[in-house]
Amino acid sequence: MREPLRRPRRLAPGGVVGLAGLSGPVAGADLAAGVATLEAFGYRVRLAPNLLEREPLLGLAGDDDARLDGYVSLVRDPEVDAIVFSRGGYGVTRLLSRLPGELLAETAKLHCGYSDLTALAAFLRERCGLVSIHGPMAAAELARPLDPLTAAWFPALLEGRAPGILEVPAADVLVPGRAEGPLVGGCLSLLAALVGTPWEYDYDGALLFVEEIGEEAYRVDRMLGSLLSAGRFDRLAGIITGSMTRVTFNGAEDPDRLRALLHARLGPLGIPVASGLPFGHVLPNVPLPVGARAAWDGETRTLALEEEFLS
Repeated sequence: MREPLRRPRRLAPGGVVGLAGLSGPVAGADLAAGVATLEAFGYRVRLAPNLLEREPLLGLAGDDDARLDGYVSLVRDPEVDAIVFSRGGYGVTRLLSRLPGELLAETAKLHCGYSDLTALAAFLRERCGLVSIHGPMAAAELARPLDPLTAAWFPALLEGRAPGILEVPAADVLVPGRAEGPLVGGCLSLLAALVGTPWEYDYDGALLFVEEIGEEAYRVDRMLGSLLSAGRFDRLAGIITGSMTRVTFNGAEDPDRLRALLHARLGPLGIPVASGLPFGHVLPNVPLPVGARAAWDGETRTLALEEEFLS
């Protein structure tokens, strides 16, 4: 993405949040709990009609038409101020070629999700020129009690009033230094799946953030190897990793071996690398503005948001 990004409208207190489902289905109780959380933040909620559907082939939240139509109905709805996704899983990549890019760019609505929604975030940045939010989803984090960090950052970031600096004193600095660039990234498996497609990120000069869940370590190594071999990391400014939840070695988690794997793969790039930042598939899951410029400082262990990304 070479042109200046469009800044979505900030979510105003009392605004309407549309809940979309482009991936897996959700349980009714989880959906209700997530709606209650959003309402407790002061938002009004509008649901896509497919959220509780389950199609028979892949078990997604409706067939491709139902998921796409439900999402687009929220995009077209003039009363919907922002779109938060119900959950991840699988399904977004099936729809990328059918997304209405011009409509998404024209409406410029704020989107928030992660995991499978990594693919949509890449589409929004590269094809629509839009910043989006890598952050909590309705039937996931928002359906259970939030930790104080996520509870503070989620509404603040979407409303454009978040602190400019995220302090991460517990971050593990694998390669020291300071890195500055547009934040791009998300779930590692989706980044690897997008290599060679028309939808993948432009990584040139970027500050890459990655997280993952439920993978054997050799598969994480293979994903990193695919991105490295494809040259996607050649011009990065730096790399930060969030939670690597249930990444296992022969079925058992081993943080020391995982650290060694990340250092072996990423250290030779000669750029700052840090792990253990508070985003990903477990709480805390601090929202991050995808496409906005940010800076990681390994000495102070801080992530600074360096530009206004909402209008």
